[in-house]
Amino acid sequence: MRKGFNASAFYEVLAEKLAARDMTWSALSRQTGVTSSTLSRMAQGRGPDAATLAVLSAWAGVNPADFVLIPLLRTKTEPIAEICTLLRADPNLAPEAAQALEAIVQITYERFRQPYV
Repeated sequence: MRKGFNASAFYEVLAEKLAARDMTWSALSRQTGVTSSTLSRMAQGRGPDAATLAVLSAWAGVNPADFVLIPLLRTKTEPIAEICTLLRADPNLAPEAAQALEAIVQITYERFRQPYV
């Protein structure tokens, strides 16, 4: 476990996703561009680099932060940040449109947000 990241658990989730999709590791390599040797190293418990982690997390639909085991490093994401992230990631929106919607949502959110009681 390097720097609190549970690479073994991450690899197990990838294996589960592969099985659910009836795919092989070779097919995952071709689909994501992650080399077979990197996947083999991960099978041996070595963690992926940041770019590989991002690609594989996106492919699997998982949040890499869920595999961080140091509780003080894991904070709850603010709902507005999650909404803005989704808007920026939406392939149906041009970057300018996503920014405009972000501004509208942030202003509206601040207007209606209740103080923490």
